[in-house]
Amino acid sequence: MKKKIISLFRKKSSKEKLYSTNFILKEEKEFFENNYKGEGSEDFKYSEGSIPILISAPHSVKQIRNNEYKAADIYTGALIKTLSKTTKAHVIYKTKTKGDENYTNKNTPYREKIKEIVKDHHIKVVIDLHGMSDKGDSYIDIGTGGSNNKNLLGCDYILPCVKKSFHNVNYSENKYFSAKGELTLSHYCSHVLAVPTLQLEISRKYRSKESKNFSFMVNTLSQMIDDLNDEVIHHL
Repeated sequence: MKKKIISLFRKKSSKEKLYSTNFILKEEKEFFENNYKGEGSEDFKYSEGSIPILISAPHSVKQIRNNEYKAADIYTGALIKTLSKTTKAHVIYKTKTKGDENYTNKNTPYREKIKEIVKDHHIKVVIDLHGMSDKGDSYIDIGTGGSNNKNLLGCDYILPCVKKSFHNVNYSENKYFSAKGELTLSHYCSHVLAVPTLQLEISRKYRSKESKNFSFMVNTLSQMIDDLNDEVIHHL
C-alpha cells in the first residue's frame, strides 16, 4: 500500500513543472522589446491547438486607448506562450502595439482572426487573459460579465469547473474586472461570436520572472484548462 501511495504522488507531481528565470525572460522577450511595444511588424501571433478552447492575451504589449499609451499586462505573453506548450489549447496574443483589443467596437484584424479560429476549429470556450495589480486579495479574478454570468451564455457547467480547478488559489468572481462592458473582447466573443467567454485577471505577483510564482500560475492554469476541456467534451 505504501508503494502505491508514493507512485500516485509522483504521477500527480510529474504534471507540475518549475520554470527557470531564464526561460521566463526568453518567453517574454518579444513583448518587452521597444519599451513593451513589441518587436517586428506582426500585429499578433496565433498557435493552433487541438482542443476546442482558445486563450487570448490582448494586453501582452502596450495598448493605445483614447490616444494614450496604456501599460502592458506584463508576463501575460510569457504565460500564454508557456500554456501553448503545456496544454492543447489554441492561443492568440498581441506582439505589437496597435489600438486596444479590449476597448473597441471595431472589427480589428485580431478580432477577425479570433472569428476565423472559432469557426474553423469549433471553439467552445474563450479565455481572455489579463493582468491586475497585487493590491487586492485575489490571485485570480474571474470575469463572467457580472453576477448573472451573461458572458457564459447559459453554460452553467463552466464556472463550477473553473472554481473547482482553483481550489488551492485565492480567487474572486467579478470583483475587480467583470468584463461586462460592450467594448471588451469578452463581450465580442460571447455576444457577437456566441462563444462562452471568461476574462481571467492574474495578480501582478504571479506575473513575474520569479520562478516559483510564475510556475505556480502556469501549473494552475494548465490544470484548469485540462479540467475545462474534459467538461466541454462531456457536454458536447
